[in-house]
Amino acid sequence: MRRRRVAIIGAGFSGAVLAAHLMRRGRAAPDVTLIERRKRFGPGLAYSTKDSTHLLNVRASNMSAFPERADHFVRWLAARGSGKQAGRFAPRASYGRYIEDVLRRAGAGWFGAKLTRAHGDVVSCRPDDSGWRLTLANGREVDADAVVLALGNPAPHEPGIFARAGVPVAEPWDAAALRSIPNGDVLLLGAGLTAVDVALSLTRRRRKGTVYALSRRGQLPRAHLTNPAPPAPVAQNLPLPLSEALHAIRRDVRAMAERGEPWQHAVDRLRARTPELWRRLPLEAQLRFLRHLRPWWDAHRHRAAPEIAAQVAALQAEGRLRILAGEIVSAEQVGRQVHLQHRQRGSRARHRLEVAGVVNCSGAAMDPWLSQEPLVRQMLDEGIIRAPANGLGIDVDADGRVLAASGAPQQELYAIGPVTQGAYWEATAVPEIRTRAAALALTLAPDR
Repeated sequence: MRRRRVAIIGAGFSGAVLAAHLMRRGRAAPDVTLIERRKRFGPGLAYSTKDSTHLLNVRASNMSAFPERADHFVRWLAARGSGKQAGRFAPRASYGRYIEDVLRRAGAGWFGAKLTRAHGDVVSCRPDDSGWRLTLANGREVDADAVVLALGNPAPHEPGIFARAGVPVAEPWDAAALRSIPNGDVLLLGAGLTAVDVALSLTRRRRKGTVYALSRRGQLPRAHLTNPAPPAPVAQNLPLPLSEALHAIRRDVRAMAERGEPWQHAVDRLRARTPELWRRLPLEAQLRFLRHLRPWWDAHRHRAAPEIAAQVAALQAEGRLRILAGEIVSAEQVGRQVHLQHRQRGSRARHRLEVAGVVNCSGAAMDPWLSQEPLVRQMLDEGIIRAPANGLGIDVDADGRVLAASGAPQQELYAIGPVTQGAYWEATAVPEIRTRAAALALTLAPDR
């Protein structure tokens, strides 16, 4: 009997952890082909940083690759001399090495199952008589019985105002591009966790100059608690209308504050139920949330380590980091400087900025119809995948099956990780992805 073949496109955290779960399926384990364009398998973009001061934004105790082995990452750190780390925020570079190690150990296989790593870009994915056929940019073809799209976060889009003006915009994880920015002030487009990392890196290397972080609402990530207590085990049953749900959460936070409890617990209580609550919302409510509430949700849900928040506060106090709320209305390259005009939120007045460089920290561009990736374009154009009505990523059902343009689930085509954000909303963090990886492994490799 031929062993089942599973191809996973993308070997960042989502793809690598799914591969590890599949290889742990004993006699049911399939042969897995893991395809990745980057040199490293496992870290992906999120954990490939070489800067040891970039920290995880989740405590080590909740970063295991395996939901049934909560202390797996903590034990891995301890075995490498890191001491007591359960309540701490480990370096992201360390976590990248951890995922590489998880994948390496999984590669030994169970009962003869093989894990094959393939470098390259997948440019097409089509059904055929035997399942699915993938074509790589180098012409190689891979046949599989099942395919999983673990594409990670799409690259951010360069704002048109800079492209039209011919002003170069650096990517946040391009270390060479960041080093090449001349001395002077720097503008970061975005004020989330990525912008925080870039601001800390820039200010450590540059003794002078101000880093400006601009976003629509000017919301910085809030801080994790220094010594958190466990949140309440039962989440409240929120009403369906979005406005009523928001009022209910605010009442809950006020009541917690009166009891001396931190607001962070209110957000954490929602976490396990967020996908269910998101799927309950009508489309109009999802779109209203994305237009009006998302900046506040992101700032309170995706929090920074306390030591990172302290460094950010210190930079703000020194005037080396300034947060702007509003938009750029004009850009011009003048010699080695970029001349900008910025309009503050709620104002018509324009303010002039002159910076040495611009870095795009605006976050993933989740609308697949705007993607420049050949694979995404091919699958969209041929109706193999579709975008959800809210425009975030690739549409899937409650079990992670990719939906075709017709709305019907594709046979043996799945997605995992950030590309499923439109369906689940909570789809980018390790605790949620590892749980879905474990469930998807059971679907792809059922007990014989």
